[in-house]
Amino acid sequence: MPPPTTIPELLDRVSRSGVVPAEKLQGLFDELAELGRPPRTPTEMIERLIEAGLITRFHGEKFAIGKYKGFQLGSYLILDQLGSDGVGQVYLANHINMNRLVALKALSPQAYENDPIARERFHREARAAGTLDHPNIVHVFDLCQEGKLLYLVMEYVDGSTLQSIVERAGPLEPHVAAHYARQVAAGLQHAYEQKFVHRDIRPANLLVDRAGVVKILDFGLVRSEAEDTGELTRQAVDRSILGTEDYIAPEQSVDSSRVDIRADLYSLGATLYFLLTGRTLFPDCPAGERMIWHQVKNPTPVNKVRPEVPLKLAGVVHKLLRKKPDERYATPFEVIEALTPFIADELPPVPEPGWIPERRGRVAAGRGAVAKPTSAVISARAAAPAAGVPLPLPVPAPPAATPAPVGQVGPASDVFAPAFPRVPGQPPPKKKPGGDGAARPGRAKGRQPEADIDTTPDATGSSETPPRKRRRPEPAEDDGDIEVAPRSGGTVIIVVLSVALLLALAGIAFLLLNK
Repeated sequence: MPPPTTIPELLDRVSRSGVVPAEKLQGLFDELAELGRPPRTPTEMIERLIEAGLITRFHGEKFAIGKYKGFQLGSYLILDQLGSDGVGQVYLANHINMNRLVALKALSPQAYENDPIARERFHREARAAGTLDHPNIVHVFDLCQEGKLLYLVMEYVDGSTLQSIVERAGPLEPHVAAHYARQVAAGLQHAYEQKFVHRDIRPANLLVDRAGVVKILDFGLVRSEAEDTGELTRQAVDRSILGTEDYIAPEQSVDSSRVDIRADLYSLGATLYFLLTGRTLFPDCPAGERMIWHQVKNPTPVNKVRPEVPLKLAGVVHKLLRKKPDERYATPFEVIEALTPFIADELPPVPEPGWIPERRGRVAAGRGAVAKPTSAVISARAAAPAAGVPLPLPVPAPPAATPAPVGQVGPASDVFAPAFPRVPGQPPPKKKPGGDGAARPGRAKGRQPEADIDTTPDATGSSETPPRKRRRPEPAEDDGDIEVAPRSGGTVIIVVLSVALLLALAGIAFLLLNK
């Protein structure tokens, strides 16, 4: 559909998208007119909607190019696009009924219709992440399907990746880098105990929230030592070299199907090297040769790149980066112990201002619904049972603040009558007697969901689905029965005394008759 050319046309599409109720749109339009700031173009109206917190910048970009369908996926309203991993995209979404922010990882049908391996990997990620339960691993809540579209419902972490933080702020202080790496080791220890190997540990797959808690995400390349059976599973593992070339272990670039947790520890060492120096192991390596260099060359020592890094901490990094797995630490718990002397405080270091972009508008309103991580999460506690070392438990997180209802943010927070001007030539919407006149997008059962919101980088919009109107519950019919009013306390006492008097008189009469 072409971009809207008039404000009525834009408001009509926004209303039909289901993102903002019609009355909210009219309320904002009327309020701006009263203030003497009526928007004159669709672009100006979109900016006002964003400023009012009724839509996100992501919504505005879609509305500006004429897209208005596909914002709803199952029970979730898509608010923003968080990233892409090559086979699908990750979105920030809000649960419509529970007003809870989540991340949706959508696998496009084009990615797996002719490729059962891609579908198998997606299911493997869901099973692996669904099995793991640890404060340093992103939780996966559900695996859903709408038509041909598969998507994971995951915990939303309000933070930034370590990759973004270092690119934005430069190398981290040694004690901060050590603490973050120690938290990653704690998450890996939990995965190790469940017989999982992540196989893609790198700064871009490590999220830091606003309390300084690090979480591992993206188990798309996970290997389960307990589940490697079946021809399709072996194909999914053995088909190609898996991993990211700047962080891949030497043995993983030779045979990805037989690596163990020590491959993840090598990748953790490469990640810690990046956190401390701000560069990868081999920044000058020609393209296509990095995997070979991982096998035959040693990186520049940490201390030569950054002299202020403690020698013993640099020693931990280079032990993690040994070429032979037997020469590295054997388990993540050993890494936790090795990094502990460089930790100034058990509490995670809170990110510096500017490390994590502030959320605004509608997304910020939903942040109150996200479980706030406690700053007292001692991430190594999950490793304690395996080593028999008692570690402090986390302090329970304070209850989350009650979020504002979706759509009730900014100046257009009151309920207004849906009377914004209609598109010329369009008939007025039919209103159901007794209904509120608001329409939400709907889909017939079993149909492919609307695809105006891309699930692949090159996806295009799809056909419309007629909206369905909300239905109010019919009032209960009067069956003619008369409801008896409850007795008061005084009435009950009188009844009890009357019954007692009658019983006493009956007793006296009985005694007289027996005489």
